[in-house]
Amino acid sequence: MPLTVFTYHRVLPKAHPDALDAGTFEHQLDFIQKKFVVLAPEDALAYITGTRGFSPKTRFAMLSFDDGWLDNWFFATPVLKRRGLKAALALSAGFLHDAPLRERPEDVPAEITERRNLDAEKIALEGDVRCYLSREEVRAMHDSGCWSIEAHGTRHAKNDRGISAVAAPASGVSAEDFEKFLRADLENCIREITTITARAPKMLFWPWGHYSDASVRIAKSLGFEAQFTTEKGSVLFHDSRKVLPRLNAAAKWAKFTRNVFIFSRPILTKIHARLAHTETLRKN
Repeated sequence: MPLTVFTYHRVLPKAHPDALDAGTFEHQLDFIQKKFVVLAPEDALAYITGTRGFSPKTRFAMLSFDDGWLDNWFFATPVLKRRGLKAALALSAGFLHDAPLRERPEDVPAEITERRNLDAEKIALEGDVRCYLSREEVRAMHDSGCWSIEAHGTRHAKNDRGISAVAAPASGVSAEDFEKFLRADLENCIREITTITARAPKMLFWPWGHYSDASVRIAKSLGFEAQFTTEKGSVLFHDSRKVLPRLNAAAKWAKFTRNVFIFSRPILTKIHARLAHTETLRKN
């Protein structure tokens, strides 16, 4: 049976345009734990690479969180700890900063924890990265046993072509210069994570799911054993694909359960892709 990798970003106590509220997150985890055996990231990697045997009759899942938001520490970690779950934190190293460990949500102004995503990214580029995890907080998450710190690159931004900066070169940038930039970007991310956790990341989650043949090749040469996009679908045992699908955990319950039903089943995923392609052709 396949492995479904669920994608999350943010979890906050109450409804928010860019985050799951804590109640919805718990409800989704109830569903996931009922329908799947949730693997820790290191076990999921063994499933992906085929280095261990797994029951062919069991549906597996893995949890992943992108970017490195402060609320992952405050609100997702306690839930994972209480349930005995471990998730992959796809950390964008460009948002890391040195600051004391923030231990309680009430010690941080709501305007920081509840900031909208686009505002947070814009302000971060100007130097205010308080919405994101500090190195001490990443270390605390690692030490909690609830997280495997994995890679999301360093520069979380799009180039002038509207593509992730680590997926393809900006206009006028040569392929050679892009490859140098990408290698330096990923090496920095690896170095940051290794310094904090004493372990090099083995999984790479491409920002916005964007990647290219060159980026995939360079990532593989740096030791990443699994690379992920945001394309919907499930992962097969000993999957040979260079870049693997994930499933975004939609906030609306009907959409969430519908997506799980379709995209955790490879046959239904293929049928959906064909129908979607047909609909696109008809619209054109």
